[in-house]
Amino acid sequence: MWKFLDSIESRGKWIVTGLFLVLLVLSITRSGQKSDFLDYYNAANRWSTGENLYRFDVALELQKIQSMEELFHPENLHLLTSLQNETATYIYPPLFSFLLIPLSALESKYAALVFEVLSFFCLIGVFYLLQSKLGKLNSISKYPYVIFTLTLLFNFRYIESHIQNNQVGILLILLILIALTTEKDYLAGTLLALAVSIKITPLVFLFVFVYEKRTKAFVWFFIFILVWNAIPLAYNFDYTFSMTKEWITQILGNAFSNPILRSWKNNQSLVSTLAKYFVTGADFINQPDYGMPFINLSVQTIKFIQFIFVIFFGIPILMLWKLKDKKWEIISLLFIVSAIFSGISWVHSYIVCIVPIYYLVNHLTKYKWERMQIYIFVTVCLLPLVSHRTIIGSKLEQLLSMYSILLYSVTSLYILFVYTAFNKYENRH
Repeated sequence: MWKFLDSIESRGKWIVTGLFLVLLVLSITRSGQKSDFLDYYNAANRWSTGENLYRFDVALELQKIQSMEELFHPENLHLLTSLQNETATYIYPPLFSFLLIPLSALESKYAALVFEVLSFFCLIGVFYLLQSKLGKLNSISKYPYVIFTLTLLFNFRYIESHIQNNQVGILLILLILIALTTEKDYLAGTLLALAVSIKITPLVFLFVFVYEKRTKAFVWFFIFILVWNAIPLAYNFDYTFSMTKEWITQILGNAFSNPILRSWKNNQSLVSTLAKYFVTGADFINQPDYGMPFINLSVQTIKFIQFIFVIFFGIPILMLWKLKDKKWEIISLLFIVSAIFSGISWVHSYIVCIVPIYYLVNHLTKYKWERMQIYIFVTVCLLPLVSHRTIIGSKLEQLLSMYSILLYSVTSLYILFVYTAFNKYENRH
């Protein structure tokens, strides 16, 4: 196998360049498609029109609909019309849409292209940081291009989906990695605060500051949480205050705390999966076709089950907290749990697996793994790829999506990562 890797490494520069060029072409050619960026773009435009950023009232009305037939009743026509106009699809804090106001001056297709290209360069930045910070940890691997190639291939479905949806995930990964690897406390706190101000899930990475006892970074973080969110207040105080209140009450207070609000087939998060399995009406369009729910449980019971899983997944991270030189293991596990426990995790949300998969491939090239461990790792990484509709067909893909195959895949990756983190390995070289 290692001779085969040697041959790949010798051509690795061209392989990696080719893969990045393919991703760049995909980014450019798909920028004109309808994507999640349109939600961001429309929200940015609402700063000038004064419309509600979230338009969440329709989403709350939809919760009262009990069947697909009822949705098409004449009295519910306004709900269908609103859904077609991107209602309740922007769920980020007000700051993110405010930062995109300059792009709102462009036509949507050109604004989307700018954002796609920005994401592409962020992806290059992510790989640069992984190579420069993680790749050289302890010792330099003999196979840097092999690591790049395998990481790109194993994450290709997530990256491709991210490009198609023109999402913000790669930008967030870059901000988080810079914040956690820079030695400058003010920069660390500032950039992590920006990531959290764009999307709440990066908040879990404050744990890394705790692990490293970076008190100053903590202080800078809390200062700049206020600074970043105060910027739009200076632009339009009343509107920002109103929309921040709307985000706190409707998104944090309702959407993120209610497991049935977005428990659709394509939502692969833990809470969504539990709701699809055990709550009637969580996905009233698809549940009847798949014999769900299996049994009926209350929303409070679902929340309790999720809490048990939080403890289960949190214990290994707390155990690593007691050990030295486990920063990258903690970072990688936090990336995985940030997707598993997010209220909304589509395919593109699992792009965060770039970091733990890079770590594991890098580790594999440096240390001797058990043969079964290698087989499990490759299987776990290939599962999202082979479960794509182009390979297994749309019907089987929909079945696997309803059963949250990506959640199981990434959970298996988490377990494998924990096994790797707590074992000692002999150096290959």
